[in-house]
Amino acid sequence: MRNSSCTSAWRKPVCVLFLFPLLFGCRTIPPAVSQSDDIMPHTRKKQDRNGEYSLESMVPGPIKVIELNALPDADAIIPRLMDKQVVFIGERHTRFADHLNQLAIIRGLYDRGKELAIGMEFFQQPFQPYLDAYSDKSIAGGPDDTALLSHTEYYDRWRYDYRLYQPILHFARKRRIPLIALNISSEIVKKVSESGWDGLTGVESAEVPQSIDRSNKRYEQRLRRIFRHHPRRQHPGHGTDKRTTVPTGNKRTGPHPVAAHGVHGKSGGHGARLSTDRAGGQRRTDFQRFMDVQLLWDEGMAERAAKYLTEHPGHTLVVLAGSGHLAYGHGIPDRVRRRVPVESAIILPVHDIANDDIADDSGGDTESVPDNPSGIADFLLVSGDRALPPAGTLGILLETDAEGIRITSFTPQSPARDAGMEEGDRLVRIDLRPIETMAHVKLALWDKRPGDRVSVELHRIGGVKEMRLEVVLR
Repeated sequence: MRNSSCTSAWRKPVCVLFLFPLLFGCRTIPPAVSQSDDIMPHTRKKQDRNGEYSLESMVPGPIKVIELNALPDADAIIPRLMDKQVVFIGERHTRFADHLNQLAIIRGLYDRGKELAIGMEFFQQPFQPYLDAYSDKSIAGGPDDTALLSHTEYYDRWRYDYRLYQPILHFARKRRIPLIALNISSEIVKKVSESGWDGLTGVESAEVPQSIDRSNKRYEQRLRRIFRHHPRRQHPGHGTDKRTTVPTGNKRTGPHPVAAHGVHGKSGGHGARLSTDRAGGQRRTDFQRFMDVQLLWDEGMAERAAKYLTEHPGHTLVVLAGSGHLAYGHGIPDRVRRRVPVESAIILPVHDIANDDIADDSGGDTESVPDNPSGIADFLLVSGDRALPPAGTLGILLETDAEGIRITSFTPQSPARDAGMEEGDRLVRIDLRPIETMAHVKLALWDKRPGDRVSVELHRIGGVKEMRLEVVLR
């Protein structure tokens, strides 16, 4: 059972990682203060005999305060995690500090002798053999980072800057900590999103959870809220985008801001054997598709995690996922525990409790908001942000079509334009690596820095069939 917690305001410490268990350092302010009617003049609440609204009638539960000076350092809670079989650590995918904080918890558990495995949202289950090879140092000439990204089709399926996750993977590889791909494949997700559960073949059906729980109404309410805020982006997915225009280098394309917190437009499932509502065989509404999407993602990752825990009872599994998959336990955690009885803890970045897409919601019905709505996690991490080092870029905007990748325009002070590239040129190779998709461009440039040189081969329409240019990245 997760600890009760406190609603908080916070400031960012500089260069220090703090972590606090909920209720640690909290003080309760009794709601004994009267409030005049200029605060919530349209709220129909109880008035006292003087005609004033009482604070008790407006605040759903006692007010909690976090005492910032009482926050312990991250190391202080590692002993409280030692008896857990699963530790869920949330993230905002694009926030480097969140991934460094995840690594700090992983390191703390490892240094205290825990047998660990790391389950990762950002790799898909069919590519598990490549993660095994990456982690196995006994394999002579095993895959390096670039080979891993290529074999797992990382930049087609996830797209976020790999350098965000690189320190975690390097730590795990050096210590031979198993890496577990949690995610359902994009092909299944896309097919069910477009065609429904019955659109899956028998082989595909075997790859998705056989049981999906729709009973959590707060989970559904939160998804409805997200859907209302992003009605046109309900199925962004992580598959290949065949028509994309973005600056090259390590600029991100892919999920919209909701996805950065772990609520993605994915779907999938398994026909009649799933305990799901398919609207009586009628055409699914957009929200039903969106709901199916999120359920498959959470159930799929939970099932893979539970399978690993069952097969490796002596290991502690650290699950790294977007905070929206973990908040309140509604996504992955409760679905893991439904499958296997384990002790677990949820750790989230504190900035996510202020995010509307993560916080619990009751669709505007304030009477149904829980007395302690910030039971979002067992622990919250408070830390300053940290930026990745600058990435080397070509300074070009690209578009993908049936013939490949072509330049549509240039950024200001573009090194590619200075090197002689023109609008309409088609990229053929970068440093001898064939370029056919946006993912190939990202793979060729992911580890480059400003000042690095790359060789770019291109085809110029109406001119020389192929030409090669040397570009100094900026």
